[in-house]
Amino acid sequence: MGRAMQYRIHILPNDKTIFAEQGDLLLSVLSKSGYIVPAPCAGNGTCGKCKVGILDNAQDAKTAQKVVYVSACKTRVEGDMIVLLGEYTGSGLAEFSMRNVAGEESGLGVALDIGTTTLAACMVDLQTGAILRKTSCLNPQAAFGADVLSRIAACQDGNLQTLQTLILDKTAELLQELAKGENIAQLVVAANTTMLHLFLGVDPKTIGVAPFTPVFTETQYLFGKRLGLPVERIKLLPSVSGYIGADISAGVLACDMWQDKRTALFVDIGTNGEIVLSHQGKLYATSTAAGPALEGACIECGLGGVDGAIDKVDFQDGVLTFTTINGSAAKGICGSGLVDLIAVLLGEDLIDENGTWNEKCDSVLYGNRKDDRFYLTDMVYISQKDIRQFQLAKAAISAGMETLLYECDVDVKDVETLYIAGGLGYYLNIQNSGVVGLLPKNFLKKAKAVGNSSLQGAMLCMLKQEYQDQVEKIANMAEVIELSCSRYFQDAYIESISFHKE
Repeated sequence: MGRAMQYRIHILPNDKTIFAEQGDLLLSVLSKSGYIVPAPCAGNGTCGKCKVGILDNAQDAKTAQKVVYVSACKTRVEGDMIVLLGEYTGSGLAEFSMRNVAGEESGLGVALDIGTTTLAACMVDLQTGAILRKTSCLNPQAAFGADVLSRIAACQDGNLQTLQTLILDKTAELLQELAKGENIAQLVVAANTTMLHLFLGVDPKTIGVAPFTPVFTETQYLFGKRLGLPVERIKLLPSVSGYIGADISAGVLACDMWQDKRTALFVDIGTNGEIVLSHQGKLYATSTAAGPALEGACIECGLGGVDGAIDKVDFQDGVLTFTTINGSAAKGICGSGLVDLIAVLLGEDLIDENGTWNEKCDSVLYGNRKDDRFYLTDMVYISQKDIRQFQLAKAAISAGMETLLYECDVDVKDVETLYIAGGLGYYLNIQNSGVVGLLPKNFLKKAKAVGNSSLQGAMLCMLKQEYQDQVEKIANMAEVIELSCSRYFQDAYIESISFHKE
């Protein structure tokens, strides 16, 4: 058989040309070429978020008569194309409360947190511990799904090398941006267990099936040249298990809760809600599958932390207001905005305890209702289905925390501090999280947002060997509590799905 015909794909607005073979899926072509096209459903054609513009009957942008928008995951290359990509820009959280720690060697080092959605990095003077520069970006693997299970499934479809190349190329870009031509002696990486496997090009398939055993959990040491990265040495921090990764080990270290006699909870709210309990000098950890609703992935107008995502919603004196990331025009709504909006809907009695629209509501906001949707703008809304997805996600987080305390025989009132890690936790309105039932109301006054504790923990391990020793002890000593085996979790989860009004 002869080779398939090749076609030119001209990309706008950056005016670049790539090539594809006849019959290739456009989403695959774009993602493998480094273009970020979000596909939370992993290209299954169900989310409708990978839309791109095709300039119809045109030789170039100037002669185009119209733009036809198509789902990239359903579109095959059958000829030369001019493709208009949307502006999908965003960043990860690089903020945290760093203690003043001097290092043990000279030179420069970079701490890197790899999340399923975003990457964040900071460059540090290894002698003084001073943070010199920070940067962050979206994870370029977005076209392969919004969660780790989608990425694992993509590996089974033959995309392991592509996923590794995407993350290594983006890491190299971040390193060059931070270094500005200087030599980087050390890179320390914290990430969930699947992301660590993909970083090294190790097939994570065993994490996706029972008993969910990863290929490795221990610290990995290697030279930068092995992965083609412009650093001398690389260190990947240790994980606890398949679903409690090095980002959590590093976060517990950063919060300094592991060797304290206090009773404290740590929760990283995301697609998977990882929860750690510190009690009487012991650590207990669990993970609950919240799904991607809190990161906007399965919400009809949902977005991650990108430009134009509505991140705060308020209703005061009869006026509904909102803000967007970077002040851009509203394009959708992210997790923190979703929490705020649902709190408003509950407060105005627009939805009842079951999350169903209240047809007898007399709020001035009732006029924003059309069919099963509540509109914030002419284009941005949440639907009845979105509210259901949110209920399932918040129930998983809340029930996971409650069950971990129950299984460890710890009373809620004995918890002194609740550390909330990650991007959503950093921007979350704590009071509204209690209104919607994401966090137990008993914890609201004890809650403390700690920012990107994963990045902070990676930085600590880069500066002092004693912190590296401690993070390994954390990963080894944490006892994993499996929620799937808990009848209590099943009951608590069902109970937590409803909204409980005062």
